[in-house]
Amino acid sequence: MSPNVALERLIQPPETRAHIQTVATTFLPIARQMLSVLQVKNSPSLDELRRVLPEIIEVCRDIIDGFYVDEFWHQTSDERPKITPYPVYAALLQMGNQVPLSSEQTLILAHVFISIWIGVSEAPDGKVPLSNLQKVFLEFRRAPLWMDSLKSVDTSEPENCYTTLDKLEQRLRECGDVRAAHLSPIRRLLGLSLQKESLIERRARAEIEVSAGTGDYENRAGSDFEMERIQLDTEENDEIDSAALIEALSFPTRTSVDQDKLFQTAERNALSSDDFVHRPIVLTSQGSSKHRNSWVGKNGVARDRAKSDQLRRSNQTLTNRWERPTEYELYVYWKAVTEPVDADLSAALALLLVLLTGRELDLVLETQLKSRLGDLPERGENGRLYICYESAVWHSVAPQPIRQTQLEAELRHQLVQTLPSMRMPIVGPLWRLLEHYVGSDPCDWRGALFKSHEKEGVAERASDLFDRIKKESDVRLTLRRVQRALFHRLSDGAGDMVASILIAGDHDDISRHAGIHYYCAYESDLQESYLQAISQLVPESRNTLHPVALVQSDRRIGSPYCPKPHVLRQLARDLKTHFQVTLRQPIGKSTLPDIHNAYTVYTVLLLFLCTGYRSVQAPLSRITDVDLNRRYAVIADKESDHWSHSRIVPLTENFAIHWDYYLSHRRHVMRMVETYLGEPAPDHTFFFLSTPNRRMAKPVAVTPDQIDEHLSSFSSLPLNVGRHLLRSELLYRRVPPALIDALMGHWVAGREPMGRYSTLSPVEYKEFLVPVLEEIQVELGWTPVRGLG
Repeated sequence: MSPNVALERLIQPPETRAHIQTVATTFLPIARQMLSVLQVKNSPSLDELRRVLPEIIEVCRDIIDGFYVDEFWHQTSDERPKITPYPVYAALLQMGNQVPLSSEQTLILAHVFISIWIGVSEAPDGKVPLSNLQKVFLEFRRAPLWMDSLKSVDTSEPENCYTTLDKLEQRLRECGDVRAAHLSPIRRLLGLSLQKESLIERRARAEIEVSAGTGDYENRAGSDFEMERIQLDTEENDEIDSAALIEALSFPTRTSVDQDKLFQTAERNALSSDDFVHRPIVLTSQGSSKHRNSWVGKNGVARDRAKSDQLRRSNQTLTNRWERPTEYELYVYWKAVTEPVDADLSAALALLLVLLTGRELDLVLETQLKSRLGDLPERGENGRLYICYESAVWHSVAPQPIRQTQLEAELRHQLVQTLPSMRMPIVGPLWRLLEHYVGSDPCDWRGALFKSHEKEGVAERASDLFDRIKKESDVRLTLRRVQRALFHRLSDGAGDMVASILIAGDHDDISRHAGIHYYCAYESDLQESYLQAISQLVPESRNTLHPVALVQSDRRIGSPYCPKPHVLRQLARDLKTHFQVTLRQPIGKSTLPDIHNAYTVYTVLLLFLCTGYRSVQAPLSRITDVDLNRRYAVIADKESDHWSHSRIVPLTENFAIHWDYYLSHRRHVMRMVETYLGEPAPDHTFFFLSTPNRRMAKPVAVTPDQIDEHLSSFSSLPLNVGRHLLRSELLYRRVPPALIDALMGHWVAGREPMGRYSTLSPVEYKEFLVPVLEEIQVELGWTPVRGLG
């Protein structure tokens, strides 16, 4: 086996080989540790790896030094690989950008890669299942959470590593230490490769899922739970009370001891507890209900929603709507404006700018030329175009909502600096027309593109040329459809509506999407989206649509309320330190409020950051709104014109651990409140202990004013900065915009993610978001903190 193939088998890269030098830098010390392990371990199954590993190390060095010219490792794109299909490669890339692993963790990771090489004999293809790899490398991406207490792990041989890791996990689990949950997937992967553990549980679950998919409801082998299908006669049972029917259905229940054993088995095998919970009884009907208006009198609000039907229809973005030009229409338009005769040169240039900038013809005729980049104004007239010769970009002010409040100087230093204008690269066909019309001398690139006395004539010639295009090609184009083609191409399908507003929208588009208030975009991301969109507009000319000059940009466009990462890191450190300081005091009537309030502030801000929660009156009104079993929370942000605006938010392991700590802390504080203060237990999930008279503390609800009061000594950031950060960071990390809209509650009427006709998969929703959210939280230092109890 060649070293290239062997390295590919270990790190499992995407075809683009994105950021391969960073990955090779991360993998090199791991490969050296693997070599030291294989010198001790003498197994026939590892002979091939032992032989090829020194060559793999040399390949990694060549990749790092940039001397390796083989096309096998040639990078074809800078786009970061997705975590779900490429967990190994994405984790190595992430580890290269964060705190290095400890020596013990590096050795354990070396054993993990040896296990990947060996594979799992029980698996159909003999490889490690993707789900196991995702769980294992999730733990290495959040390695700081379990880097302690690993000295007892013997990493000399794979068998010793598995055995000692197993013992350490059991010891931590007996102590109730959460680090046991982090070690469990790693121990299971090692056990599977060594054939000390089996995939039998996974296969049984797969068989049940297959039978359920075909409509055959079968019982799990050896299960005490029964599953049956009951058919109801609608004529006889239509009037039956559903509550009475459910009460009449019975099924065997397990004892508490048996149930505890089941959950221990699930945790031991790194399976979710839901796999061991019985399926519900399925009720089906042989006929349709005779009640045609079953909801009358129960959900009157549902009837009132007909008021928004017109809005819903107007927001449906179907690909075959009339206002979107067809591929043929764009093809004939493109040919006409990129290959004009000399008499039509100015008209063709104006029409080409309409297509490639998304601006109206009147604005295009006002275009200004600048020879140097420094001459471009940051705050020009709204929508006016500027074209720069030096950097080959077109420059325009991006549509933004009007913000009434002014940023204070102190707050401005804590937020990312944004600019009102954006710069998009000019592609080859447009640049050739510009040089043909203006000339190639930089001195000529000054003033108006179309002189004042020429504008009227250019407009008339553009109108004549456009009419000839329609007549000769028999197309039903309008200038409005051409102008909006770029906007729709950017927003259709998997595109982001907010990015399309910034690049090709006008002021009227601002109200089309709430995300425009929260997105702080990287200009480089907008440029990438722009180039991709215009290549999709005219796919036949894709090879010619390259930027004339390479534009390097670190500018940010959009929301001015996105916090700087180091500010949030410092806030997390300050809040943790403040809580630890207050915790050192003896617990009593006078110190309990300080301790509890410090812990509650940290918990509330962690909730805001993890879920993109707005600063509403009751953050998480009920404890039951958080489901730790399924790792979801239900959040009702606010009432809107649709009468309800709730969303389902997936929870990271990071937040779930802290939430468990908070519930334990809350129970402990409630007992002390009843004992020391004589106050009844508060009804709120979150509460502060206020001391208005300095003598007796009382529980008060957590409100925005209360949070601001307790947070004022640490930060002056607005409470909803988490929403600005999450939308910006998730888009930067290539999470699909539809999933971000579902998380943030930014959808529009007719496109609800959990609506009746939605195609959003809750499984995909969770699998995409959770690893990225986990990364953001760990990078910013918002990790679980133990409270009282």
